[in-house]
Amino acid sequence: MTKARNGDGRRPEATIRADTAGRTATRRAGRWSALLWLVALVLGGGACTGSAEGPLATATGTGPATATGTGPATATGTGPATATATGTGTIHGTASSGASLTPTVDPDEARRRAVVELVGRRALALSSGDKQAWLATVSDPTSPFAQRQAAVFDRMRLLPITDFGQRGVEIAPALSATRAAEVGADAWVSTAHLTYRLAGYDRAPRSFDASFTVVHTPAGWRLADDTDGRTQPQPWDLPSMAVLSSPTTLVIGSAPAATLKDYLALADAAHARIAGIWGSALPGVLIVPATVDELATQLQRPSSTGLEQVAAITDGPIATGSPATSDRVYLNPQAFARLTADGRRVVVTHELTHVTVRGTTNRPVPIWLSEGFADQVGFTGLNLTPRTVAADLLVKVRAGTGPTRLPVEGDFDPRQGVIAPTYNAAWLAVTRMAQLHGRDKVVAFYRAVAGDLVVDKAIGNDPPAVARQAFGTVLGTSEEAFVADWLAYLKELSR
Repeated sequence: MTKARNGDGRRPEATIRADTAGRTATRRAGRWSALLWLVALVLGGGACTGSAEGPLATATGTGPATATGTGPATATGTGPATATATGTGTIHGTASSGASLTPTVDPDEARRRAVVELVGRRALALSSGDKQAWLATVSDPTSPFAQRQAAVFDRMRLLPITDFGQRGVEIAPALSATRAAEVGADAWVSTAHLTYRLAGYDRAPRSFDASFTVVHTPAGWRLADDTDGRTQPQPWDLPSMAVLSSPTTLVIGSAPAATLKDYLALADAAHARIAGIWGSALPGVLIVPATVDELATQLQRPSSTGLEQVAAITDGPIATGSPATSDRVYLNPQAFARLTADGRRVVVTHELTHVTVRGTTNRPVPIWLSEGFADQVGFTGLNLTPRTVAADLLVKVRAGTGPTRLPVEGDFDPRQGVIAPTYNAAWLAVTRMAQLHGRDKVVAFYRAVAGDLVVDKAIGNDPPAVARQAFGTVLGTSEEAFVADWLAYLKELSR
């Protein structure tokens, strides 16, 4: 269930929760850019080649001339010849006095530049609220695609979107002959790498890919569809999307308004709870689909199969050595409907704890610590005893099939069996640590493992090894001694 977006080894903090006989258990699931238009103006005789990719470069002469730079490039000579290009690349042509320069531009590059321009126009339209300009990038204003784009524009304008733009455009595989006959022989598909940021909630832009079918019209290249490639769904793709916000929480969803209001209140209360324990709390973004099928679409899953026990997933890009900057917490309405009020509170607090911890640390920690700590914060203030919360685990301890070590990644995989006892075990490990050393020491231990502790480079990417060192440095004990005490604590609770 984990959707790794980092691609560099740091594990995203995505969490699944399931309702188990009225209790909750958790499972870890896993600018717009300034557009650079390069214009080459050539007035000269002789062969002229210019490559424009940066600062202004100029060459002047009456014979063979070459201008190379990293920005707009201009070569001047004695003949009336001009060539214009947008984007980056090389313009080739020959000119003699009194003759015109005929540029040769790579067709694929020209197509990419066209989409860059269209994305730029859409970004300007979105930021200024100009719906007409947004729709002017569409080939047929009466098409179903245009209708969808009009609705998307309206929904996006409800959000505090900034830094909307692109980081590049690629040409996708060619359309089939049948599809080309439908949309036009010159039609092609682009994949645009887009970015956006939710102002006040994201600390850096979040990236996603969008596919557009592009066709040529009398006015130039225009967008005709978005179904011929792979587009990563975004919150504004939710039908009937509504938005509620506070200084600490942004709720985006298609669920009933009363439900969204309840989630906003839960999240705001969780924010205060997290700050009271961690020392600070970051703003959170909750995505609340109306149905489990909508959730599956948002998570880019082919179907909702397997999500029946999933109550929440935290997902976002994260890079080695850096904190997360644009996490999203996705809530499953089907699973939430089965949770008690306390269960919903625990889930939301647990997930937003991940958001804050991921956003304020720069090194991964063992999964037992991340999940156990998130539950420790989630259960704070509830009058629930360990024997009540961890009943599933204690059944196994009584039967002699309880844990013999701290939980590891594979233990949290629902494909391997029932996962509620594993979450119970992680939570009781952190609970026991707090009993022995105090909550402040637990936070200090977590922060040490997550980046504060200076360790040898050889173990810096080995969370269990870093944790073993932190046991001695922060808690004055060894991991072996702690585990032995924790196992004895489980046996005591099981009696």
